[in-house]
Amino acid sequence: MIIKEINSKIKITTNIDKLTNTLSMISLSKMNKYINLINNLDYINIELKKILEYMIINIKSNVFCLIIITSNKGLCGNLNNEIIKYSLNYIKNNKNLDLILIGKKGIDFFNKKNFYIKEKIIFKDNELKNLVFNNKILNDLKKYENIFFISSKIIKNNVKIIKTDLYLKKKYNYLIKHNFNYDCFLKNFYNYNLKCLYLNNLFCELKSRMITMKSAADNSKKIIKDMKLIKNKIRQFKVTQDMLEIINGSNL
Repeated sequence: MIIKEINSKIKITTNIDKLTNTLSMISLSKMNKYINLINNLDYINIELKKILEYMIINIKSNVFCLIIITSNKGLCGNLNNEIIKYSLNYIKNNKNLDLILIGKKGIDFFNKKNFYIKEKIIFKDNELKNLVFNNKILNDLKKYENIFFISSKIIKNNVKIIKTDLYLKKKYNYLIKHNFNYDCFLKNFYNYNLKCLYLNNLFCELKSRMITMKSAADNSKKIIKDMKLIKNKIRQFKVTQDMLEIINGSNL
């Protein structure tokens, strides 16, 4: 009976091992799919910020916007917990913040804590090619003194939680004087930042999930090995016991 129970547990653990291995491989495949796009978006973002430095944005407001990006799914280690923890510390130390939440995990957490949330956004997997703010949010973003994103990014091959300030120090309104389409630029600037930071966060989610699932698969293999060892010891003990009974019976 004990051996049957062990065989049943080995079968279940083997299925877990196959599942976690599959999830790890899927995450790795998706990471390879997004890496080139993320590199291109990072480069575009750098160039857009260079253009922004030549503008003066006259916003008479003392209200700021905090955009928090979390994942929609779990099984990615403590990534979402670290983003939320970083965000709570920032909210605690700063006032006059409007919250915009992107991702189901962040929305679920802040809903339970009764925070005022200005906007909630969930992008589905089939919407990743069209990551944009709607017109209402784009118009609202223009009214803030500054806009901050909290998300994650791979830095020196490690997942780090980062805060990104959208408006840096401006130099002068050179481009505005030369009939530069300011509104169109800002819309593209917001949307490219959203796409860049969201995909960087997604890449971190996939990497965290790959590492977590790989660790789970390794632990499963170790458990299977230990259970097989226990099963063999029980089998050997039973064989030895049967042999002793036969020997003792023959001596009678």
